[in-house]
Amino acid sequence: MDKEQKQYYFEMAKKNRLLRLNIDGKVIGLITFFIGNYNIDKYINRDQWSIVDDEPDGNTLYIDQLLTDKSDDNPYYSLFVWQNIKKFIRKNFSNVKTIRWNRWKNNRINIYKEELDG
Repeated sequence: MDKEQKQYYFEMAKKNRLLRLNIDGKVIGLITFFIGNYNIDKYINRDQWSIVDDEPDGNTLYIDQLLTDKSDDNPYYSLFVWQNIKKFIRKNFSNVKTIRWNRWKNNRINIYKEELDG
């Protein structure tokens, strides 16, 4: 990891925009995110290591980076981890109603959105 990447993760942690994914006391991944409204360019179309300010009344959580340890067990944990992420978001970011993330696959970007229920 280079200096720019380390600085990105350090700053995201300081802003409380970095989540550790833990299973059985072991860190299996990290998620970084921003909170905003519908200004997609601000959160998606930017340098991958730049940090932008959140929008205080934001209703969308933009997953910026999702890293995992690539363990063979991860697919078995994914639903449990995802449910806990949603609980955390509901508890700590009551304005957020939508989670959005982009995934690069097969030479194109796939956009995923999930509405948070109650």
